[in-house]
Order: sequence, then C-alpha cells, then structure tokens
Amino acid sequence: MKKAYRCDDCGHEIVQDERDPVPECCGEKMKEIPLEACRDAGPEAARPGAEDEPCEDFTGKQV
Repeated sequence: MKKAYRCDDCGHEIVQDERDPVPECCGEKMKEIPLEACRDAGPEAARPGAEDEPCEDFTGKQV
C-alpha cells in the first residue's frame, strides 16, 4: 500500500510504500495526505499482484 506526503514549506509531494519511514523535506517531517478515494481499490475491486504487473482478466489468455 502506498502513502502520500506533502511538505508544508515548499509543497513538494512524494508517494512511497507505507512501510518506509516518514520522509523529511526542508528540515522537517512531511505531512501525510490522503490518496484519492477513486485510486484506492476496495477489497472486492483490488487487483491481485503488484502494481507494475500486467492486468489479469482471468480468461486464461496470456496478456
């Protein structure tokens, strides 16, 4: 799962894995910002596999 962060001073934004430590920018820890709800898949809509893998349509055909 990913988390997004924004620097209050310069506005720099970063998205990283939730297991990584909170990033720092301009000498302070960045603030977490919520990801867009439409980009966060619920359990029924979540696609199996990693984000960088091709989509599986479960038809048995190779993609």
